[in-house]
Amino acid sequence: MASTLDQVSAETEQALIAQAAASGLSVDDYLKRLLGVANNIPQIISGSVEEFIQAMESLAEKDVQPLPRDFSREDIYFP
Repeated sequence: MASTLDQVSAETEQALIAQAAASGLSVDDYLKRLLGVANNIPQIISGSVEEFIQAMESLAEKDVQPLPRDFSREDIYFP
């Protein structure tokens, strides 16, 4: 059985090796980081739009006062 990596060109392989080395990682760890599988992070998140909205609403703070109409970015950096 042929490996999936047999489908990767030599040029792509060299680029991966170089990028991994520049990041101080092995090629395997570098690919895991790129794919989002490092640290058990799920690579594909499924769910409906409704579930997403519900999750975002659960993170929102309650009873937050609106900002003044004249509030600008300058108010953040130069109070």
